[in-house]
Amino acid sequence: MRQSFLRSLRLFSKQAQLQLACRTSAVRLSSSTSEYNYLKVSQDEQNGVFTVAMNRPPVNSLNLSLLKELATELETRENDPRTKGIILTSAMPKVFSAGIDILEMYQPKAERLSEYWRSLQEVWLRLYGSKHVTIGAINGHSPAGGCLLAMCCDYRVMAEGFTIGLNETLLGIVAPFWFVDTMQSTIGNRETELALQLGRLYTTPEAKAIGLIDKAVDQADVAAVAADQMDKWLIIPEEARRLTKQQMRQKTLERLVERREEDVNYTVTFLMKESIQKPLGAYLEKLKKRKT
Repeated sequence: MRQSFLRSLRLFSKQAQLQLACRTSAVRLSSSTSEYNYLKVSQDEQNGVFTVAMNRPPVNSLNLSLLKELATELETRENDPRTKGIILTSAMPKVFSAGIDILEMYQPKAERLSEYWRSLQEVWLRLYGSKHVTIGAINGHSPAGGCLLAMCCDYRVMAEGFTIGLNETLLGIVAPFWFVDTMQSTIGNRETELALQLGRLYTTPEAKAIGLIDKAVDQADVAAVAADQMDKWLIIPEEARRLTKQQMRQKTLERLVERREEDVNYTVTFLMKESIQKPLGAYLEKLKKRKT
């Protein structure tokens, strides 16, 4: 499995990058959402860009079903010659993704939790390791796993007025090493130390200042700015861009590939501890009280 993944990681197209046609005001879209319950997928037929919008109300919490759909769609995009780029966003108006579904981790069965964690690993490997240009159109709050998905993207556009960060410690959870690796690659070691230990959530301007996001815009402009940025990335010769990305990310990807089962076993054992389950239960109770 490891050798197969690494071989696919090293593949790149030998065809010359076609020049992009000028974008017209009327973008032709074709829907491909029929097979999914929690994703909306559309294609810009002019440039081969697919927009993948998470659609699990109310906050796109990453349960097992949503993760499996994301992994399936990312695999499809990787193997579809029509695909030139992926824009990851949310169909929810004020939330990109609330991150890992706490219900998947609270009082779980070991078998289910193992399957869940492998699915989360798979999404990260496919998104962080995608050969395509990936842009995060962050149109709402993006804590924890939502932040992880955003950081996997090559470029991040975020709406003003929201927050983003890996806040796992506030729930009594430790971010796994590949979360840490991703954040270190994005904002540097010292800022990552502060962010992870304090469970910090950054406002949009704060995230822009430290490089956690690349561009801050009004919420109404997120999709359009993400599309404009994608056009700029697609002008770059494809082979050169892919190989540069592979060179930058391969060691980080290999770290998880080599330790996947170790990571699963450690995570399952850790999350099933009473000292971890207790704060998770308290957090869920707090959420129930807010709803009432």
